[in-house]
Amino acid sequence: MKPRGLQPRSFFCALLLCTSIGSLEPGGLCAQSRRKHLDGNLRCVDLSDLRRALPLTIVSTKRILEQSEAWEKSTWDPGQQHSSLGYPSLVRNDHGPGADGKYYLYFAHHDPTSGIGCAVAERIDGPYRKIKALEPNRKHSMVLVNPHFPGKKGDPSHFSSPCVTWCEEEKLWFLYFHYYNHFHGAWKGDPDAPGQGNQMTALAVSEELSSHSWRIVRKEALGKISVHDILPVLPTTKAPWMESASSYHSIQRLPGGDWLAFLRGTPVKGLPTIGFATSKNGREWTWSKNNPVLHPDDGGKGHRGIYRPGFVAYLGKLRSGKRKYLLVWTESPAAGDVPQPRYGYTTDFIKVVRDPRGHARWPAGDGLLSPWREGNRLYIFAGKNLHTMKLPTSSR
Repeated sequence: MKPRGLQPRSFFCALLLCTSIGSLEPGGLCAQSRRKHLDGNLRCVDLSDLRRALPLTIVSTKRILEQSEAWEKSTWDPGQQHSSLGYPSLVRNDHGPGADGKYYLYFAHHDPTSGIGCAVAERIDGPYRKIKALEPNRKHSMVLVNPHFPGKKGDPSHFSSPCVTWCEEEKLWFLYFHYYNHFHGAWKGDPDAPGQGNQMTALAVSEELSSHSWRIVRKEALGKISVHDILPVLPTTKAPWMESASSYHSIQRLPGGDWLAFLRGTPVKGLPTIGFATSKNGREWTWSKNNPVLHPDDGGKGHRGIYRPGFVAYLGKLRSGKRKYLLVWTESPAAGDVPQPRYGYTTDFIKVVRDPRGHARWPAGDGLLSPWREGNRLYIFAGKNLHTMKLPTSSR
């Protein structure tokens, strides 16, 4: 399946002009020199000038997130030792009003009653300062507050797993996140609502990152089956692979303008698997008929356990003209959940060839992996940590 989406527009043509020039290397990918990388805020990281495969190791790791505010702890058990804080999504504020060139890191936890928090840094490697520290009059660092906050024991309300992307056509920042749907019983009973509707992915938008003001996209007609009138842009499905929950997705724009959702599907019975959806505008989505694409029985000899989407990277064009992509996801045994990164290659998001070197040797957390490239360094935000990887390019 060729992802269906927007036809190339002038914005993306300008980005891609320099990636279509160059001689062909022995590996079949176009060599790009004197070129500008794709906009990192589209979340498809540009690795088209790699001379070798992406390394399985990193050169450094640093902790960038720690619990420091009351909302970052579980409402049910504020004294719990385990902290689920993480789920990072990184963008640079260089679009729209108030573009200050700073790095904005969105994060959450996955306990009641989490919202979506934000921290800001002058440099990609930090330090990241939560916005409450930058604006002392703020009560907290959340930019999206769950309506049930501060919650109470027994209330599972939460917003989590942010994924932030720039939408050039609308001149808006898109923040995807998942929410717990208290009305999932009514959702399941509605003949027009697919799946169980337990957790689903919603969308919030903002014109200006530095305002820290976001509007959740709502639909009043859904108020009886979707809590707080929230419109799920990526709801659960009738298909078993994502019947229970639709959450923790990684969403990006590919070269040419297509929107791609790298999906984690949670069934009623069984463990999470991975699939894809495409969109023309980032709001309405078409599911791949081949879902799930990555799972224990796909022939790739992966773990029989939990699969999580990580990120997508662009590797350049083949001689055939097809674009080649790197997929990074994690696999974990069901018992003793420890996500292990795995790489794979695809041109159509149907057939994925796993990297024969096996699992990567750097730690990943729950939720997506947020990549950002500067020069010959790839920065990977995972859980509470920032990993730095040296890329095998001609750059020094």
